[in-house]
Amino acid sequence: MFTQILAIVFVLGVIVLIHEWGHFISARSIGIAVQEFAVGLGPAIWKRQGKSTLYSVRCIPFGGYCLFNSELEGEDRKGRPLSIVNRKALSKAYICVAGPVMNFLLAAVLFTVVFSFIGVPVAYEAVIGEVQPDSPAAEGGMLPGDRVLSIGGEALESWSDLSRVLAAYRNEESVEFHIQRGAEGLILEVKPRLNEEEDRVLIGVIVDQRRAVVEKVSPWRGVRLGLSQTFIMMGALLEAIAHMATGRISVSENISGPVALAQVIMETASTGLSNTLFLTAFLSVNLGIMNLLPLPALDGGKIIMYAVELIRRKPLKLEVEGWINVVGFVLLISLMVILTFKDIFQLFT
Repeated sequence: MFTQILAIVFVLGVIVLIHEWGHFISARSIGIAVQEFAVGLGPAIWKRQGKSTLYSVRCIPFGGYCLFNSELEGEDRKGRPLSIVNRKALSKAYICVAGPVMNFLLAAVLFTVVFSFIGVPVAYEAVIGEVQPDSPAAEGGMLPGDRVLSIGGEALESWSDLSRVLAAYRNEESVEFHIQRGAEGLILEVKPRLNEEEDRVLIGVIVDQRRAVVEKVSPWRGVRLGLSQTFIMMGALLEAIAHMATGRISVSENISGPVALAQVIMETASTGLSNTLFLTAFLSVNLGIMNLLPLPALDGGKIIMYAVELIRRKPLKLEVEGWINVVGFVLLISLMVILTFKDIFQLFT
């Protein structure tokens, strides 16, 4: 349990940290002062005052921020205003874009690490990870950790052979499974069931994803695959958002809150480092895409305001910009609360 909680802190902490770091380094690269660089929300559990920036880690590992002082006066060594509000629209838009871009770069790096140094699963050993209650496997005496050596006398080389071999026994009363349990060999009688909806013969077992046969590629090919996978994932997420916007797929069924997210991270962490890093990369792309949506309080909403400023050739009033951000923030928090209750309801039902 401790390892799974640690995984939640790591996954969410990394993607938020890299996002806010993108805003931070882009602001500093053009001489804009950052008042506070925070990872997490709520009360601070760690603080350190730098030369011009307060660095903090806060107790809730969801979110983070770069705080700019709109009332700051003065200029840097190159004569540029230190305050972000006194900068041109393109400079402010550049800072907004930098956060999501860093998320995309993080995803590409993580995918590269998985492809080149950890390896991706190309097959799974025929080892049972979970036995579903009241299933043929449970009734036949199968247990998690059992290795399936053969079915009806036909040997299994990998987990993918299980479905193929079982397909020949859709009309059989029972089938002999040769099982290795620890150092002991067992013969179990199992009665397969035909799932007519899927037209598959099932016994009610799930693979142990920790027993993966992995394959690695060269670092150069890993970089290319990492970039390719990142762009593929970006396209898939944009397509999903477009389908939700047009009603082709359900919004409520495809959006989850922090409780469901934490549950997914915990379940994935139990299957190994490769899957955890893959999920981290996916969530990093997700965070980057979601922040570019043209909604108030998000980076995309701010970019829209700066585009209006560019067209008008003068910035919006600080009061107007502030109210837009406040309204957007309230809507986002409200959505988060609703999704949290939805997650909890689904968890118990």
